[in-house]
Amino acid sequence: TMPGIPPVLTQQDVVDYSFMEIKNLKELIEDEDPEEAQTAEGSAGTEAITKLKNMTSIRISSNEIADMAPLYKYLDMVVEDADKLQWLDLSYNKIPRIGLSLEPFKNVSVLYLQANQISAFADLKPLASLTKLSNLALHGNPVAAKKHYRNYVIHLLPGLLKLDFSCITKKERVNSQTWAQIFRKKLKGKKEEE
Repeated sequence: TMPGIPPVLTQQDVVDYSFMEIKNLKELIEDEDPEEAQTAEGSAGTEAITKLKNMTSIRISSNEIADMAPLYKYLDMVVEDADKLQWLDLSYNKIPRIGLSLEPFKNVSVLYLQANQISAFADLKPLASLTKLSNLALHGNPVAAKKHYRNYVIHLLPGLLKLDFSCITKKERVNSQTWAQIFRKKLKGKKEEE
């Protein structure tokens, strides 16, 4: 059995927790009704959690999640081989920073974080650990309105093919390299919050 909020399996390899009013990632594994959980625990003892197999994509969009720190911990309890996930959708939540939460997801190539509360360039730095990332959506975050946003992200993630659902052109790559040369002091940590 699978405790917690039951996901919607929209396709063979997609787990969907969208629009479920999730505030804390722990809700993915906890039963909604504490009395029901206590009764089940008391009568059947401790049951093993059945993990979803062969999942490559997770949608946890349009919820109220603010803390991404335990993301891997809880997804690893829900899906088998969470580190093999290739597509993560955490858009339309309340996430203010990424931190190290995405580091274990080395195979992620598509990441949707649009319409959250990410506000500083420094908050994007952890994305550099996702070496297979090719498609990233960040629009609708305060950071996306900052001057030099697109140049910064293209410089930070040289393997990126699409940013905010728009293909990255050769000219943009050249511009981001030129921009990086001009702003190299800022890129080394000075005034990153700007």
